[in-house]
Amino acid sequence: MNTQLVNSLTKIILSLSEEERNLLNKQTNLDNNNSPKLNTIQQNIIDLEIQLKNYENKYKMSSYDFYTQFRQGKLGDDIDLFEWSVFYEMLLSAKEELK
Repeated sequence: MNTQLVNSLTKIILSLSEEERNLLNKQTNLDNNNSPKLNTIQQNIIDLEIQLKNYENKYKMSSYDFYTQFRQGKLGDDIDLFEWSVFYEMLLSAKEELK
């Protein structure tokens, strides 16, 4: 995997306006049979994965490992950690809704 390319693309995507992100989403949607709700869920998952990747890079651990330790009370109560846990829970929920 080309991590440098992925990191560069992530920075570019995060810098796009909402209108530009919508256009990107439309242009990269190869399956025209997807419902608008499905597209929204998929976009939410992408957005959440980008957010989680930022935390994973910052704290040098996977979101799964973080969440496990956080729920066990091993990581403290820093606001950053609470936000990370919320994003992770949102991702789990979105993936469940996608099923």
